[in-house]
Amino acid sequence: MKRDFWSGIPTKLCGLLFGMLCMIIIPQETAFSQETTPESGEVKQEEQKSETEAEATTPATEESMAWPKRTTLEQKVARVFGPPPGMTRLAKDARIWLDTKNKRVVVDGYVALRVGQLEMFACPAGTKEHESVVGLLTKAQYVHAALLAIGAKAGSPVKFEPKYTPANGSKIKIEILYVDDKGAKKRVVAQDWVRQVGSEKTLDMDWVFAGSGMWKDPDTGTEQYLAESGDLICVSNFTTATLDLPVRSSQANSSLMFAAYTDRIPPEQTPVRLVLSIKPDEEAKAEPDGNATEAPATETPASDK
Repeated sequence: MKRDFWSGIPTKLCGLLFGMLCMIIIPQETAFSQETTPESGEVKQEEQKSETEAEATTPATEESMAWPKRTTLEQKVARVFGPPPGMTRLAKDARIWLDTKNKRVVVDGYVALRVGQLEMFACPAGTKEHESVVGLLTKAQYVHAALLAIGAKAGSPVKFEPKYTPANGSKIKIEILYVDDKGAKKRVVAQDWVRQVGSEKTLDMDWVFAGSGMWKDPDTGTEQYLAESGDLICVSNFTTATLDLPVRSSQANSSLMFAAYTDRIPPEQTPVRLVLSIKPDEEAKAEPDGNATEAPATETPASDK
């Protein structure tokens, strides 16, 4: 059942996350890859599904970060993607980097689901992989902090009362980098991996930086970021979403609007790298072409040496 937990983002959230950003950024990596693209090479096709589910409104930060399968997946991703050049790693416990000069956020993960209806496009590892195409090796709050750092404006999550009000905030462009089964480097927009239920039409709108919210433990008084339960990049509306669609999109199982575009998604556990950037208004008007393309020839393979 939908509930409107927040009439808006708490004023202290931005300050809290900015403070966190200052504390957790670690020195720039000394051994960089040459680009934010994956290294070519064969990717083994292995099957894996998450065994963990989380409640939509209960933060699951520590549980997801300690997910037993996380280490294996992180090692697999590290064999394909090296640290992106010239970027600063945001946190030691996450594969997320910040490029304030070029206003980009890079975060690594893996294909979590290829078949089925969706509530999320991407979730933190160990949370909602059963309804999300991509699992990301980061906390949701790190993505929030990184988007603020590159100049994105957090708006407000969806509201259902007293009337429906869509999520709002800066439009965010999301690109996916991966290596296909022939060893070719690929770059696609995230919309290409999501289709509208009952058709072959891809998602035709941008995500907005809604900003989620904070949850206060009534017993300890400690606060946690709500999207840690899985609601990081959503295709169904959630009042806890960090990024959401700016249109009405039901989270009821019988009314889900979007599904994984199976034919376009590589095998489960395939390492992926997401590149997030602020989408200019003029670019936001252009629709994705729906075609996967090879990365430009000037980009060289990544390395984690």
